[in-house]
Amino acid sequence: SSLEKLLSKIAVFDLLRPRELRKLARIVHVRQFRHGETIIQRGALQSGFYLIRSGSVNIVRERDNHREVVATLYSPELLGEFALLDDSPRSTSIVAAEASELIGFFKPDLMDIVATSPETGCMILLRLAEEMTRSLNKDYARLRDMGFPFDDQIETQELDPTA
Repeated sequence: SSLEKLLSKIAVFDLLRPRELRKLARIVHVRQFRHGETIIQRGALQSGFYLIRSGSVNIVRERDNHREVVATLYSPELLGEFALLDDSPRSTSIVAAEASELIGFFKPDLMDIVATSPETGCMILLRLAEEMTRSLNKDYARLRDMGFPFDDQIETQELDPTA
């Protein structure tokens, strides 16, 4: 199906075989959001991620009763992938920038896969860890470009155990 093909293109699921993708397509949550509808509220505990299937969403920071759009994400981007492993409260709100369809994959779904099909669960967790590393490296580079000071000596020692 088109949902299975879409899921196979997501880095977190790209190691899965067709049979595993069919199972996954049956358990993901497809949701429609209207323009301006809140998808995730700041402060809410997260338990999974969304893939933008169509449309776009705004990441919104609320300050002094003012909403500021800090970024816009488009299909086929992921949002909230860290929540599969860490259920910390959201620091920003996510709002539909236009009519959008999102696909949700949540921690209970992942835990069920890990329990019933450990090989599949491990493939998802491996890819999730790789995606989280990429995301953290991108954020680190962005902070460095903005002038945040980082101790290069410590960074070098951590990367090179012989230093």
